[in-house]
Amino acid sequence: MALKVLILGGTTEASALARKIAGDSRLAPLLSLAGRTTNPQPQPISVRVGGFGGIDGLVKFLRSEAIDAVVDATHPYADQMSAHAVAACKEIGLPLASLVRPEWQREADDRWQIVADTDAAARALGKEPRRVFLSLGR
Repeated sequence: MALKVLILGGTTEASALARKIAGDSRLAPLLSLAGRTTNPQPQPISVRVGGFGGIDGLVKFLRSEAIDAVVDATHPYADQMSAHAVAACKEIGLPLASLVRPEWQREADDRWQIVADTDAAARALGKEPRRVFLSLGR
């Protein structure tokens, strides 16, 4: 009998995992997308779209679908979904794995400016129009 795995996705890493395990007869994977992307990329495994309705809704889904394990491959900013996955899996005793992106590493020609908050970030850009890369996170 195949192991039913729920992948909480929406990231490049989730799609890569889906491609790696597609066709593995030991697994019955299901990729869950939040539904924020209008036209998501086709996936090689079954996909569900939409929220679960909080921790209780996720617990209900995991039980009704007889999920055996969960992989959290959500976006780094999806803190609430990740917290819900932890709580739901703990409540019903399911294994949970998390795919975590490595931190960006500084390189010799980088020009990073680390600021205290979003207001300081806006001031650091100056008044001259320009293209910038802005990263907000932990």
